[in-house]
Amino acid sequence: MTQSRVSSDGAATDLVFPANIWLSAGVFGIVAGVLVLLLNDSLSDRVVWLAENYRSQAPLLQENQVQDVSHGVNIWGWSGILAGSVSLIFSWRLFRLKISSAGSWIAGNFAHRLPLPADHFGARFFLSASAILVFAALTHWSLSAYKDVNWFGGEDGASEWWSVATYLAASGLAAATAWRLRQAGHTRMGYLHLALAGVFLLGALEEISWGQRLFDWDTPVALEAVNQQGETTIHNVGNVAAVIFAIFFWGSVLALAGGALKARSHLAGRASNADFLLPSLVIAPALLMILIWRIADTWTPVNLPRLIMVAFDLGPQGSEVPEVLLGLCICLYTYSNLRRASALVKITGT
Repeated sequence: MTQSRVSSDGAATDLVFPANIWLSAGVFGIVAGVLVLLLNDSLSDRVVWLAENYRSQAPLLQENQVQDVSHGVNIWGWSGILAGSVSLIFSWRLFRLKISSAGSWIAGNFAHRLPLPADHFGARFFLSASAILVFAALTHWSLSAYKDVNWFGGEDGASEWWSVATYLAASGLAAATAWRLRQAGHTRMGYLHLALAGVFLLGALEEISWGQRLFDWDTPVALEAVNQQGETTIHNVGNVAAVIFAIFFWGSVLALAGGALKARSHLAGRASNADFLLPSLVIAPALLMILIWRIADTWTPVNLPRLIMVAFDLGPQGSEVPEVLLGLCICLYTYSNLRRASALVKITGT
């Protein structure tokens, strides 16, 4: 959400980006989209060539893979036209005014300012984001290249125990944040973090099948009949796995959008109670990798990074990579909230 300008009477008058910026972005998106559509065959051929020639003795792509690449390039062209059209709508000042007013109303009613310093987006932020990008890339490569190594990517392997450890750590951090927020007088937000602590603990227990493989007990007959792996877990029952799949994807989308909102607020020098809900954009590289892995099958043609990964024999398989990255994200998220809650307690003297 972009910030609104405010007139002398306090009313929102416009969005921070002037009409010519929106107009330029709209024209660029439409022109770029049209060019992609016109050059579809050429762009597709170059992607296919890259996939088939990046190493010696590389296998040729199958016909369906070539068609997927072409379809993906085509959809990206239409996506550019769609994005450009939306930008052209935002070049209409009255429309921007309405959006700005709605955003100001939401911020005024739900985001209350706190006496905390705003985040800075300097060298430390970009170094942290770069480190997370490297971690995400290494996680994708290692768990793709060595997915068949049991001690690393298999059941009860290092990647799974990483998830257990990070979920447990995030649960403890969220519980500590809830206590700190209660001390600072933000009881409702504290209850929210207490609920998050319970969710993270549940995730850890699900990862170890509630201790079944540790203590070697048998799966209850009723659960074994509906569980895809025949274990004492909830996430492998019926369509629950598909729901979790969607949560990974849409949760990442919402987290990225929330991170952008938070960054915009902090760039304007404002810290609010919404900071305890919204994540930092520093985890964006990990969230983007989760998006690439968890995009729905019906959207595969639009996911060119994933198509290229598949062509390089490093395509998403299984669920270990997004789970590992989710563990990293929730640990950083809860740790950041605990630091902020502790600082609030010190500042307010509660």
